[in-house]
Amino acid sequence: MKIGDAVKIRAHVFNWDAEVSHLEPDTVGVIVGFDGAEPVVFWNLDFPEEVEYPEQLEVVSESR
Repeated sequence: MKIGDAVKIRAHVFNWDAEVSHLEPDTVGVIVGFDGAEPVVFWNLDFPEEVEYPEQLEVVSESR
C-alpha cells in the first residue's frame, strides 16, 4: 500500500465484520498518507482522514 492507492474495506477480517462500518461496503477511498505504519484514507467529506488498520483494507487500484 502506498499514497494514491484506491482501497476498500475488507468484508470480513478476523472477528470484525464490515457491517459495523459507517461506510457502504462498496465505498472506495484513497490513501492520502501514513500515521506510522497505518494508512490514512480519504473516504468522503464525512471521513476525510481516517487512520485504518492495513489488514482491514484491500487495494483495488494501485497508483503509479
